[in-house]
Amino acid sequence: MVNILVPTDLSALSKASVQYAVKIVNKLGGTLTLLHVMTMLSPTRTAMRQRAKALEKELVETAQEDLEAFAHSLSKQVKFPDPIRCRVVVSSSSFTDTVRKEARKQHTGLIVMGTHGASGLQKVVLGSNTTTLISASAVPVLAVPEAAAFKGFRNMIYATDMRHLDKELKMLISYVEKFNTTIHMVHIASSGRQAVVAEEKLEEAAARSEYKKIVTIVLVDTNLDTALDQYIENSKADVLAMFTHGLSFYEKLFNRSLTRRMAFHVKIPLLAFKH
Repeated sequence: MVNILVPTDLSALSKASVQYAVKIVNKLGGTLTLLHVMTMLSPTRTAMRQRAKALEKELVETAQEDLEAFAHSLSKQVKFPDPIRCRVVVSSSSFTDTVRKEARKQHTGLIVMGTHGASGLQKVVLGSNTTTLISASAVPVLAVPEAAAFKGFRNMIYATDMRHLDKELKMLISYVEKFNTTIHMVHIASSGRQAVVAEEKLEEAAARSEYKKIVTIVLVDTNLDTALDQYIENSKADVLAMFTHGLSFYEKLFNRSLTRRMAFHVKIPLLAFKH
């Protein structure tokens, strides 16, 4: 069982991620909560505060009605026993902080959000709610591209730097074993010598996990993005899993975390864990 939280603004992109989440909960059991976050700034003048409060109440009521109507429209797809929960939250905090707080309240095991590609300077410099949440959330985040179709996680690519293999693999297996997923443990080495050592470590970790459906792959390439993109395409994977770690000085300087970059341009969902 898993409790899934889906932040949504009821756009086409966020609706697609909700439908994706419904299919996951149908398979795993658990609960599904739709969250709509409204950011409101409090005026300083008394008269303006009263008007703002009245407007806020009206907007919240409208958002709640829209959210519940959307949840009702999904009822034919729902197989889990609990009804879809709808939450409208007004907050003066950032979107990311609000979602993190709600995730704690709901005892959330997975956050599902939509994402769409960016290019050029957008990919390097500009953030998005999804990629910001990936960096900050202690709860795993599944970033779902707009056109992604749920296929049951038949093949998952687990891109690893091999720093915490056993712990990360155990966490992954807990999410995918009910789907009978084949996990492709992929490491990208910069030289043939490193590849030999990596292959041995991957195979040993796979054996220790006792999960039967693991494929170990070591690619030799100096360009992580290109190598990973190519393997995703060749393997026809359904989801990419990655773990975020503390960013190096250069990654902070250029906002170039590999996990965040992949959230922008992969064509399959990205399951991101914060280590």
